[in-house]
Amino acid sequence: PSSGAETHVTSAGRIGWAMHRQLRVRAFLWGFCGAVALVGVYVGVLAVANSLDHVVRELRRLWYWMAPLIVGFAIQLGLFAYARAAAGGKSTTPAHGIVASGGASTLSMVACCAHHLTDVLPLIGLAGAALFLANYQTLFLLLGLLSNVVGLVYMLGLLRTHGLFPEQPSVLSWSMRWPVDRAFLPVVVVSTAVFIIAIVVTMA
Repeated sequence: PSSGAETHVTSAGRIGWAMHRQLRVRAFLWGFCGAVALVGVYVGVLAVANSLDHVVRELRRLWYWMAPLIVGFAIQLGLFAYARAAAGGKSTTPAHGIVASGGASTLSMVACCAHHLTDVLPLIGLAGAALFLANYQTLFLLLGLLSNVVGLVYMLGLLRTHGLFPEQPSVLSWSMRWPVDRAFLPVVVVSTAVFIIAIVVTMA
């Protein structure tokens, strides 16, 4: 067999179990670091604008939004790290995949932090913008959550398209049983429709 990552590919073109275990550790590490970084940005914004007590209160108040945003971001980053390592740094993972994953992650961070600019914008004469962000806080959070869903489906679709998953039973191989490679466009359409409905309901 050839050298590099290809020595860990099975006869069916799937990732070997030994390589999958190594990539799984890498994915967990990247995902964990990404989650810590996201929480760090969130805590930093709130701590500068208010106090650590305010950070704790906001995390408790918005935990049902923050938890899926953070977890979704971590899984996205983990899947991207898994895909890049499994592809051996080759072009198997297209460049637009990086853009999609990074864009969804950025939107998640904006959703976590943008509404907290309401604490500092009045100080620089932007009270109107502060009022807008405060009134549409839920829309910011929903946008971040939907972008996470789109990004996750996109990354899973790339893995399935290029066979970057093990044959043996695992959470990843189980998710590949579904046609996630054909789900991207429907998920984008549904997410867009949900967001538009949310805007209409909010402004009604």
